[in-house]
Amino acid sequence: MKESAPRQADMVSAREAAKILGVTMQTIKNYIYRGRIKSYKTPGGHHRLRREDIRSFGPLEDGPSREEVIESYNELYQGYIHTLQALTNALDARDGIVSGHSRRVADYACSMARSMGFSQREVQVIELAGLLHDVGKIMISEQILGKPGRLTDQELYVVQQHPVMGEQIVESVGLLRDTGSFIRHHHERFDGDGYPDRLVGDKIPLEARILFVAETFDCVRSDSSFHQGLPVDRSIDLITREIEAQFDPEIVKVFVDIFNPSEG
Repeated sequence: MKESAPRQADMVSAREAAKILGVTMQTIKNYIYRGRIKSYKTPGGHHRLRREDIRSFGPLEDGPSREEVIESYNELYQGYIHTLQALTNALDARDGIVSGHSRRVADYACSMARSMGFSQREVQVIELAGLLHDVGKIMISEQILGKPGRLTDQELYVVQQHPVMGEQIVESVGLLRDTGSFIRHHHERFDGDGYPDRLVGDKIPLEARILFVAETFDCVRSDSSFHQGLPVDRSIDLITREIEAQFDPEIVKVFVDIFNPSEG
């Protein structure tokens, strides 16, 4: 025999159920989604629960387990990564760089961050920043990005605004917001002669200093529409020559320990 629909008087909203049991709304939703509490949908799509079911259910833990939270976050994070890689591959192509530049920058930066003792969460943030370090270039015309000759002063100014534009883009997305200052400052030089804010030394965020080394290494190694890539040893030599001018000496030391094939 088909079960008749519960009477309205026997029903409570999910929010009321949370109050009855003394837990959060998210806890109630988690139990509904896992099928541990039966709910009835209203025409507007809201969850309604029977009072009898709520009273007989017993105590609920307040929220999902730590393992469930970690699993959900990791799934969300991996989804972001796949989406961002597709976006950054398209950006690399606009900029005349060999595809995968942003992915490689992220990988180099993550390797240095792990070697420096960053937590897993901090490494994930720097990975996102590495993938998106040039996202601001989406706001710049291909006529400027792909110009074969010397840029005018105005064109150069526009290009040097891409870290600022990148910061503005990511700060509107919750999971990416922590990357904003690292993206903004990934072209600051250690001697203060970088852009956009001419920060000096340790005034530059550590993650931005790591990204600057990682990006420079990949740029000089990779073929582009502007130059032929250098071998690994010459790329490393170029970076070590610029210690204290462009790059933080401590980060360069970490970089050389990891990537110099002649070491060890």
